[in-house]
Amino acid sequence: MPLVEPEELPEDLRRQWDATEREGLRDFLRLMAHAPEQFRLFNAAYASARFDNHLGVRLTELVRIAVAQTTRCPVCMAGRHGAAVSAGLTEELVGEIGGERRCMTEAEAAAVAFAQRFATDHLSITDEQTAALREHFDPQQVVELALLCVFCLVGRFSMLAGLQEQSCPVPAR
Repeated sequence: MPLVEPEELPEDLRRQWDATEREGLRDFLRLMAHAPEQFRLFNAAYASARFDNHLGVRLTELVRIAVAQTTRCPVCMAGRHGAAVSAGLTEELVGEIGGERRCMTEAEAAAVAFAQRFATDHLSITDEQTAALREHFDPQQVVELALLCVFCLVGRFSMLAGLQEQSCPVPAR
């Protein structure tokens, strides 16, 4: 997919592009600028699902990265939200997403397991996994978790479009 040239971006998207330091995110914005109105609506809904939820920043970032690992989106996998790092998100914890979950809380482990299955084979989500979610999360949080997973799946398109990004340095605590 060709990317919209920065000088051709609508004014609001150009401001967003100018404010973004990560090249992969800049390219994502340029890609999505082919459908600017839909992107604005997506961006607002995604920001709400990611930043205005009742899951906490560390759990939200674990879920986002868990979905990113399934989509194999380099842009999605590269960054770490500074607030999540401040809340205890470490690379050791991120490394547990695909394996044994020794440092995750039970709630985090349940959410990550759900996110991985949701993103790869939603029909494989078991009654036991659903019960684990209900044990740790209220109905609002379960819906917020599912919506976050849905929005993070956009990484599949980013990956298919060939967007790239080097791993970002982890922000200091």
